[in-house]
Amino acid sequence: MHTFVWKVKDRSGKDVIREVLAETGEESRRILLADGCTDLILKEDEIVDVTTAGMKRAQFLGKEISVTAEQRLKHRDKKQSTFVSVLAQGMWQSKWLLAIIITIGAYGLYRENRTSVVSAAVALIAWMVFIICISLPLIYYRRLLRASDWHRWDEVLNLVNTLETIGRFHFIKIPPPELGRYRAKVLAASGNFDAALREYQQYENQPGCPGWLYKAFVAGLYDLVKQHDRAVEYTLMALAEKPSPVIYLDLANRYARFKKDAKKARQALAEAEKGPLPDLNIPGHHRYKGEVAYLEKDYSLAKQELETAIRMMEATPHIAFRDGNISIGKAYLCCVLARLGDMKGAEKNYREAERYLQATGETELMEECRIELGKR
Repeated sequence: MHTFVWKVKDRSGKDVIREVLAETGEESRRILLADGCTDLILKEDEIVDVTTAGMKRAQFLGKEISVTAEQRLKHRDKKQSTFVSVLAQGMWQSKWLLAIIITIGAYGLYRENRTSVVSAAVALIAWMVFIICISLPLIYYRRLLRASDWHRWDEVLNLVNTLETIGRFHFIKIPPPELGRYRAKVLAASGNFDAALREYQQYENQPGCPGWLYKAFVAGLYDLVKQHDRAVEYTLMALAEKPSPVIYLDLANRYARFKKDAKKARQALAEAEKGPLPDLNIPGHHRYKGEVAYLEKDYSLAKQELETAIRMMEATPHIAFRDGNISIGKAYLCCVLARLGDMKGAEKNYREAERYLQATGETELMEECRIELGKR
């Protein structure tokens, strides 16, 4: 059983967050409908449930702290997570406490009471340090996701090491399988693929990394080294154990992008559409449909789907891996617009995607764009 998180309207018409225990997303959807809920939006699926299990509860000063779904979603939807933004938000949320500290300091200054002034200043600095420290894991984790998206592997390794160090004393800990996966990515990208598999294999069937999810993530390691046949093989093995809509989306993307097999990609999309998709995966769904339509030479539909995907992703640029997905979407849109005769639009999209494509070694896709643009 997994916990699926939904945003819904309850019977009174109020927007609420509901957590539903079920085997599949479709089963959780039926439970909510039977309870009279409407306007259902899936926010977290079984993959998020498993990978964030270690972050939902923490120990602080000997007491267990539970992180609610509302708190997780609030953090996810933040537009940025820098030291300055975290400090500003934390100070705003604790404005009444800060007002008391400042009042004490101001009164001490008025009465020329140095002890009160110093105490207030120390309390203010200590509170600011506490606000920053409590957010360290999430700040560095967001940096890790962005560095991975851009294939900045030295930075990824440094951030993994930093997060492991922070985890030794901080009550918020990034789960070891998650950090191990990024360490494995660094090894794979550096040419040590066997070492990458050994690094990640130690987490297989451990808490936070069931066999099906391990296989789904190993597929991503094979994609990094352009062994796409093996990536498809591992994705199919993962689906045999857990027919997740999101993993079917991954399969559709692999068939469309790397195998150029529109028929199998469309079959995978059909399977994905049998269950609800998390809201974060909806833009990817449109992008993959655009890729398939492009292969099928339905360029009008491809243009519509790709533009929809890009528009949705550009509206939420702070979400992890948006840069890569937007750039790949624009590269395909470049090819589509060129086929439709819109060379100006094709050139524009390629220019906007090129920096990412170069940084991440997307040589095949770059060549495809250049061929369509007449840049052999």
